[in-house]
Amino acid sequence: MKLDIKPRKGANRPRKRVGRGTGSGLGKTSGRGGKGQTARTGGKIPARFEGGQQPLYKRLPKRGFSNSLFRRSYVIVNLGKILKALEDKKLAPGEIKRETLLEAGLIAKKKLPVKLLAHITEKEKKISLEGITLEVDAASAKARQLVEELGGKLVLKGGKPEP
Repeated sequence: MKLDIKPRKGANRPRKRVGRGTGSGLGKTSGRGGKGQTARTGGKIPARFEGGQQPLYKRLPKRGFSNSLFRRSYVIVNLGKILKALEDKKLAPGEIKRETLLEAGLIAKKKLPVKLLAHITEKEKKISLEGITLEVDAASAKARQLVEELGGKLVLKGGKPEP
């Protein structure tokens, strides 16, 4: 059985062969124009270059501050996600620590400290945290308040339970 499958017209174009004489249209300078930086191999000019004029990023004033040396990065877990996991039986009631959050798939990074935030829906507010202790490294004020309202206990690493 012979198949007559061919690529569409213009789909396969011939390779551009430069430097093959002036009659080819790409002879002499091989389509690179005249002399200078761009005619040379590796003669790329960065997009930010403005022809020697003071570049924009140097003309504008510096603003802000970056505390990258002493930045504290946290892995974030929302209270709503914990409540949903409790409802779906992904988390067992009792003490919820970093290890249990990892096993349940609520956090991914093992090494970073865990911070609890109060992102919660109205449906999730109906779930009780009675008899549940959450042990995290940090928590927002709103998250602390919500845990207390839902009947749970919040323990911040460092030993002291939240009032």
